[in-house]
Amino acid sequence: MSDSSRIHSQLSNAELAEFLGSLPSVSRPIIANWFRSGGTIEWKADDSPVTLADKSAELALRDALIAQFPDDDILGEEHAPHHGSSGYAWIIDPIDGTRAFICGRPVFGTLVGLVRNDDPIAGLIDMPMLDETYVAVGDVATLNGGAISTSTVSAIGNARLATTAPEALRADSLDAFNRLSAVAATNSYGGDCHNYALLAAGHLDLVLEDGLATHDIMGVVQLIRAAGGVVTDKTGAPVSMRETSSLLAAATPALHAEALAIARGDN
Repeated sequence: MSDSSRIHSQLSNAELAEFLGSLPSVSRPIIANWFRSGGTIEWKADDSPVTLADKSAELALRDALIAQFPDDDILGEEHAPHHGSSGYAWIIDPIDGTRAFICGRPVFGTLVGLVRNDDPIAGLIDMPMLDETYVAVGDVATLNGGAISTSTVSAIGNARLATTAPEALRADSLDAFNRLSAVAATNSYGGDCHNYALLAAGHLDLVLEDGLATHDIMGVVQLIRAAGGVVTDKTGAPVSMRETSSLLAAATPALHAEALAIARGDN
């Protein structure tokens, strides 16, 4: 395989997809051991929760990544970064949706994204309690090994819209969501990273989120792209590891363009 057909210089795309698909075998046992266990919850300075499950799962994932890619950067939510020299970076969110996790709700996930030159190029969303593993490498998106694609919805009036929680949206984003919700077919709250997985698999059509950190974003972007969707920040700017804190993801280019105009108040 030529270098031009590889996402990562060390592995073919198929090998990289297989590696990403193997990571849940590292994180799931740890997460399952702590889920609904009554384990200790800590609260960060921003009032977000963290548990031993977050910390332990991230360490295990970091070890697996360093063993395979010792020259890559590794940036996690809970631990200090590992610096490499390859130009590639792995971004880990061991439990995206920790609030759901600590409330015993099974809709939380593990995110792992691969980034080159600030652009996400491959990703994993694993929903451990739902037994759903979403992988994207290149232009191929899969769920438990089977190909998936976004819906064909192209108009906001037919769209299923989602966001995790209105209170997580900044004031301008909440206004944008309310404008979208007023004309969408239906809307749904909750879900965290599962919303993006459901969009990639054709069950949701539009997602708007704001106030995101790098680890919330880098694992989901290529899954949406590979499944046929469009994702930018809420202003329409390209997603970048260093710049982006919001996402507007849509099943089709036409739906994204219409939703972006509404979100920006152009209409």
